[in-house]
Amino acid sequence: MNIKKRTIPLFILVTGFLYAQDIRLTLEDACVLAEQNSIALQKQAVDLEFDRIKAKSLWAQVFPTINVSGGARYSIPLNSDAPKTDPSYTATLNLRLGLSAGLPLTMTNISLAYKNNLLNYEQARRVLVNQTAKTFYSLLAQKDRLQVLEGTMRLAAEQLARNRIARQSGYIGELDFLSTQVGAERARLNHSRALTDYQNALGKFLAALGLDPNKPVILVGDSGITKLSLNSEVLIHERLALRPDIIYQRNEIERLKNTRAETFLSSKAPSVDLFASWGASAKSGFDDMLSAGISVTIPIDPWVPRTRTDQAVKRSDGEYQKAQLELISMEDNARQEIQSYTDSIGNTWTEVEIARLQAGYAQRAFELAEQFYRRGTMSYLDFEAVRNRLDDARQQQFQSELAYKILVLDLASSLNMEEGELKNYSR
Repeated sequence: MNIKKRTIPLFILVTGFLYAQDIRLTLEDACVLAEQNSIALQKQAVDLEFDRIKAKSLWAQVFPTINVSGGARYSIPLNSDAPKTDPSYTATLNLRLGLSAGLPLTMTNISLAYKNNLLNYEQARRVLVNQTAKTFYSLLAQKDRLQVLEGTMRLAAEQLARNRIARQSGYIGELDFLSTQVGAERARLNHSRALTDYQNALGKFLAALGLDPNKPVILVGDSGITKLSLNSEVLIHERLALRPDIIYQRNEIERLKNTRAETFLSSKAPSVDLFASWGASAKSGFDDMLSAGISVTIPIDPWVPRTRTDQAVKRSDGEYQKAQLELISMEDNARQEIQSYTDSIGNTWTEVEIARLQAGYAQRAFELAEQFYRRGTMSYLDFEAVRNRLDDARQQQFQSELAYKILVLDLASSLNMEEGELKNYSR
């Protein structure tokens, strides 16, 4: 099978499981495992192998039909006075070969069918890799958010411990102490929920990769993003024709064009039938008998308008015309999709910059509020509100950066390229 398969150092994974150590899983390894454990992809690969064999064995289309037959015959007389006869034996070999004018086109269409199925397989693989990358980066974003919530929970716990001492010493009132206690419990709950969500999402991801979700795994990767200034017209001009769906449809048009010609020739052109046979029998002393012949069939009814055969010819022409129209529609939709992704990437980068500014502002506000609170010039409720705004700002930053990353992945997949290749088109 002409399908490139990537492998990963499984020894490292197995060793990590045996010794209960944390497995370091990169995006590349995750994509390889996703391909290896995809039942749908494996089933598609099985079908593709049959198509490959058929495309590489076009000679089978002209291979003759061969039949071998043999027999024995013995007559049993019912009258005792009747003379007895000896058994008779026969052997026959028949060969038949049918030839039609559309046979070369049939062979061409078999090869095109394999190419299209190979495109479908590669597209399914790319979609799987793209989805795996999205999940991987989403988990990294959840992990970053979990670290922020863990810091918030630790800070709230430390503040609760200080306020408990201050309350016992009479430096703060009951309301501030209760607010601190509620804030610490809320921070612990938020962290617990985020941890549960992350563990559940990670477990599903590992199960899809064929790994044990109960074993410790560390995702290793950089979810950082860079600004891309893309020109949609350049991308459309250089990459539109390389999209698998466009290539598939062009192949489909060629196939239907061949089918149209094949239907016409098979229906209206003469067909030739070659046959030969060899036989021998014991009765004739096994003297060989060889016969051969040729027959030519000229169809008449397909030339009569509106007959069933004539309608079939016209229907194949209609399918060819519809495929051409479908290609125009697919190219228009592809242009709009690329334009939409390009515009969204530009707008989302602006959102990322705003979210980063807000996070920086919220961080500075929190630092000042912490100083004011420790000096006693700010109540705990106001201090907690500032801290919550910092958490919200960081969460917004994570979400905007993840949205930008996913848009870049989708655009790269739409252009049938890797994410890193997009940088070559950035101005």
